[in-house]
Amino acid sequence: MKENLKKILNQLKITLFYVGPLHLISNITYKISRIEDSAIKNFLIKSYISLFKIELNECKIKNIKDYNSLNDFFTRELDLVNRENLNNTKNMISPCDGTIAGFGNIDVNTFIHAKKYKYSINEIIHEKNNNFYNGKFINIYLEPKDCHRVYMPCDGILTKVTHIPGSLYSVAPYATEGIKKLYSKNERVVLSFKNNNYYISLVMVGAVNVGCISLTDQGIIAPSKHRNSIIEYNDKHEEKSYKKGQEIGMFNLGSTVILLISENNYNWSKKIILKDKILIRDKMLQTSKS
Repeated sequence: MKENLKKILNQLKITLFYVGPLHLISNITYKISRIEDSAIKNFLIKSYISLFKIELNECKIKNIKDYNSLNDFFTRELDLVNRENLNNTKNMISPCDGTIAGFGNIDVNTFIHAKKYKYSINEIIHEKNNNFYNGKFINIYLEPKDCHRVYMPCDGILTKVTHIPGSLYSVAPYATEGIKKLYSKNERVVLSFKNNNYYISLVMVGAVNVGCISLTDQGIIAPSKHRNSIIEYNDKHEEKSYKKGQEIGMFNLGSTVILLISENNYNWSKKIILKDKILIRDKMLQTSKS
């Protein structure tokens, strides 16, 4: 009975997503989350901590009075002493805290999510000629309680930033399983990287209440009024190199990261289990020699 009721409620929420003003709701959230009045922002932060049971001892700033706003708390920086140490191995690490919503091989330029929805790489990143034909993918869902900063999974050179406008459906599991091809419908930012061994695209997918996606070195990317749709780095003097574990961006309220990796000789770590939690710096892919 409870399971049937849950399905009905989830379907109702999905219906509301289709008819609701999701961008307006996100704009309102954007403004509320940036209120800096001390009484209001402290109340919002305390309520958020209580609702999602967030552990302050993992944060660099442990006193809520030292945060400027709810958004400042939401984009809080973790004390990464609580995460795995970085090392010099070629292993690829998790770019964020979250729940593994899907992972596997890219088969003839497509991957399957929720056992039924087949996604074309072309429609996800808007690149007809891409390097992911027989590569790998992983999808990490960031819950509201998670840290929403995103870090490099490996060394790489940023070659392109692409903003793709779209809707702002929730990316919670019930929505991604109930809305056909949700990831290719939602607003997203695609970061394209290369190194000597493979190519990766890190896709930051927006969602309802995600009024803004920003990059550490480029500033606000979404909404698009703040930036051009595509930023390319064709000149070697303009290229930006990143090290494994280096921060590259953040969500201003939660969403999903999809990582696409070109064909390689890496294997999934034993920590990669569907619907399990994964943390920043956890081993994600490892070489056969590891």
